[in-house]
This record gives sequence, structure tokens and C-alpha cells, in this order.
Amino acid sequence: MLRPLPAQNGLYGYRVALAYLGMHGEQVNTKFAVWRELIADIRALEVDSYGIAERIRSCRTA
Repeated sequence: MLRPLPAQNGLYGYRVALAYLGMHGEQVNTKFAVWRELIADIRALEVDSYGIAERIRSCRTA
């Protein structure tokens, strides 16, 4: 099923974040379930950019 990009922004952002972190040698938990809560909080405007960065850092595995 095809959906327009706005319906997939969470998945797109997840993949961009993983690609960016991977390019810089950061190992992170890549399971989507781990990121789903962060995506929901971003959509609900419950976290700011500092909170997002902290949550992404907490996903590092190494």
C-alpha cells in the first residue's frame, strides 16, 4: 500500500537517524519498537530538540 510521505514521516525520520548515526560510527538499537515511543512523543510535541537528542543517545549500544 502506498501512502504519501507525511503519513510515513516517523519511519523516514527513523531511517535517516539510523543512517546518520551509522555514518559516524555510532552503534544504536535499530529495533523500530524502541523508537516508536520517541516518534509518538515527537508527534505529540511532548519533547524538545534536547529531549530528542537525549533519547537518541540513550539508544546507543556501544
